[in-house]
Amino acid sequence: MEADRSIERVLTTQVKLRHLLMFKTVTECGALSRAAETLHMSQPAVSKTIHELETLLGERLLERTVKGVVPTMFGSHVLRYARSLHADLKRAAEELTALRHGCLGRLAMGSYMVALPALLPKALSLFIASGDATRVSVVDGNKERLLSGLQAGEIDIVVGRMSEQDGNEQIRQIPLYFEPIVLVAGRQNPLVSKPAPSPADLAAQEWIMPHASSVARTPIHLFFSREGLDLPHRVVETLSFPLIRALLLQRDMVAALPWQIVQADVEQGTLIKLPVDIGYPALPVGVITHARNKLSAAGLRMVESLKQAAGELYHQPIIR
Repeated sequence: MEADRSIERVLTTQVKLRHLLMFKTVTECGALSRAAETLHMSQPAVSKTIHELETLLGERLLERTVKGVVPTMFGSHVLRYARSLHADLKRAAEELTALRHGCLGRLAMGSYMVALPALLPKALSLFIASGDATRVSVVDGNKERLLSGLQAGEIDIVVGRMSEQDGNEQIRQIPLYFEPIVLVAGRQNPLVSKPAPSPADLAAQEWIMPHASSVARTPIHLFFSREGLDLPHRVVETLSFPLIRALLLQRDMVAALPWQIVQADVEQGTLIKLPVDIGYPALPVGVITHARNKLSAAGLRMVESLKQAAGELYHQPIIR
C-alpha cells in the first residue's frame, strides 16, 4: 500500500510532462537517436530524461531489441497514459483555439462504414441545426483503428456496428437500432434472375469480402460453413464501399453488406437484393465511447442527435 502511495506521489509531484512526452516520442521512433532528431535535442539529453523517468518510477521502461527500443510491460502501461495525456493536451489546444475564433470547441468522431450513408449525415444535420458552434471532425476507418483512437483519447465518439467482443471496462456502448445483413449483386449479374439462388450458386460466384481479420466477414464465413462449403476462391477483399459498388456494377460479383449501405441503390434498382437469408441475426448499431473519459456538453448533444436520427430514420424504438 505504501508503495502504491509512493508511485502516486511520484506521478503527481515529481514526474514532469516532458518526461512522459519524451518517453512517448522515443517509443514511437523506436530509437533514442531518431527521437533526438525529432525533438531537435541531443541524444544524451534524451537518454538522461528517460533515465530520470525510470529512476523516479523505479522500473525499467525500455528494452533494446534487434528492431530498436520497445517498451517493457511496465513501460507499455506508462505509454498508454502518456498517449492519453498527449491527446488531452491536443484537444485542449484545439478547443482553446476554437474559443478564440468564436467556436465552442471541437468534437472528434469516428464512423464505421455502416453509419456513413444515412445515420451520421442525419445526426450531423440535427446537431448543426441546433445552433451548436462546435467544430466536428469525422474520420472513417476499420474497427481496430477507430477503437484504438478512442482508447488513446484522440476520438470522442465512434458510431458503428457493435460487438460483444468490444465490451470491456474501458468501452461504453449505447445501442441505437438493429441492422440486417443482405446479399447484393449488380442488376446485370445472371444470379439475379434466379428465384432462389442456392448456396452452391453463391459459392461459384466472385465475391467482395472484408479482410480475413475483420469481424464483418463472420456472417459470410458462417453461412458457407453451415452449408458445408468452402469460402469462394475468387475474392476481392476491401471495406471501401465506393470500390465495392463499382465492382458490383462492373462485374458479376456478390457482396454481403449492411442494409443501410445499399438501401438507396436497391430502391433505385442499381443493385439487386438477392432473395437469400444468410441466417445471421441483425446486429446492433450504436454509439461507442470511452468509459473513463467524460463526454463534453457537445458530445452529449451529439449522442442525443444520433438517437433522434436513428428513431426518425428507422422508426425503431431506441434500444435501452
